[in-house]
Amino acid sequence: MAHEILKKLPEDVIIYILLRLPVKSLMRFRCISKTWYILIPSSTFINLHLNCSKTAKEEFIILKRSLQVDPFQHKTTLSFLFGDDLNPVSPDLDVPYLESTFVNDYDQFIGPCHGLIALVNMINTILFNPTTRNYRLLPPCPDAPQGFRCSVDGVGFGFDSMANDYKVVRIFKVYNDPPYRDPYSREQKVEVYDMITDFWRELENIDQDLPRIYWTPCSMVFYKSACYWLAIGSKDKMIILYFDMVTEIFNTINLPDTCNSYNGPHYGLVVLSDSITMLRYPNPNPEYDPAQDLMQIWMMKEYGLYDSWMKIYTVRPLLIESPLLIWKDYLMLCESREGSLISYDLKLDKVQEFNLQGCPTSLRAICYKESMIQIPCESKDSAQVQFF
Repeated sequence: MAHEILKKLPEDVIIYILLRLPVKSLMRFRCISKTWYILIPSSTFINLHLNCSKTAKEEFIILKRSLQVDPFQHKTTLSFLFGDDLNPVSPDLDVPYLESTFVNDYDQFIGPCHGLIALVNMINTILFNPTTRNYRLLPPCPDAPQGFRCSVDGVGFGFDSMANDYKVVRIFKVYNDPPYRDPYSREQKVEVYDMITDFWRELENIDQDLPRIYWTPCSMVFYKSACYWLAIGSKDKMIILYFDMVTEIFNTINLPDTCNSYNGPHYGLVVLSDSITMLRYPNPNPEYDPAQDLMQIWMMKEYGLYDSWMKIYTVRPLLIESPLLIWKDYLMLCESREGSLISYDLKLDKVQEFNLQGCPTSLRAICYKESMIQIPCESKDSAQVQFF
């Protein structure tokens, strides 16, 4: 009966209906006919579905945390949460290749970019589609030359719309060994990994006075074809450093004068209402009294214009380790001092704690919408796409 009805519908109407369906349903519907089996996984349909999903309101939270397996082993786990009560929507996933003998509190959790996210530690980079559960281990970065050591300052992941290519960027310093980390013998370098070539390449003519990356759990975002990091500029002033994925050029954006002091408060970076947003919050170090300082949330109303910074929230003192993200434009997720997930409602001034615990300082979180985007695997010699 259903098959007969479908045969009477015009093809464009059927495609329109399919584009409104969730990914899990589409995966099942591929077996209905040969036409759908070819149509649904095609790049044209996937891109159309991605554009439709950008306007959809349904999204969920992916929480990354480090869990201790035994005294000498830690694992990286992803939890998938939905609704204001952050209920789990599927079982947790343990991420391969990110096991460690120490707490994974320096892991980077970047994205989403077209439905793909990158999980990065000091050695491995994993590209992952949470909807399809497909992942791929990217080739390792080149080792430092003999007699030298590398210190990674920052990483980013994004999409080059001109080359139609996903890229990973790594900012690092090279030191003589010995002496390790001699400030007078270091050299700033930047490497870019192209999915199309499956190869890391070093960028030339990198400014040796490039601002230092400022590390916090939410200090990097991908926004409008560029990676953004909080950074420390001249005279220890906080700024935003960004790298355009298309031109592969670095540039900077100044922060408000009242929120650019490196000494004292901590800072975070998020995208709120499709705008770059900066969070200034009390230093969690016991030497500082967070009760004496308020959190401030500043939004850049017009992209790239310094004068458009506007303070949109002042938040009462919260005893947190760090903010993680702002969801639905009002619910701020944070990590507590003990390593548990808490939320703060910016509208209702309400704090809620959840039964989601990780090793202290290891929590990361991103907002995610379903996507069928396939993980590129251009080279036959590259690591193949695998399934969780």
